[in-house]
Parts: sequence; structure tokens; C-alpha cells
Amino acid sequence: MRAVRRVAAVLATAALMTFGGLATPAAAVSIDVAGLVLETPQI
Repeated sequence: MRAVRRVAAVLATAALMTFGGLATPAAAVSIDVAGLVLETPQI
């Protein structure tokens, strides 16, 4: 499950980056969220 979430987060970040300048802060937030998800114990 962790791998699936990680891949999804990476894809989401890549998709946001395609928007260019507007995506820069959004991509940073996505990376932060991905870090929290990876650090959170999975049930």
C-alpha cells in the first residue's frame, strides 16, 4: 500500500508541475503531504 501511495504522490506532483509557475507551490505542498503519508504508520 505504501508503494501505491508513493507512486500516486509522485504522479500527482509530476502532473502539477506541468502547469508551470502555478504548480511550484502546489508541488511543494504535494511533496510535504507525500512525506507525511510515508511517515504515517499504515494500517
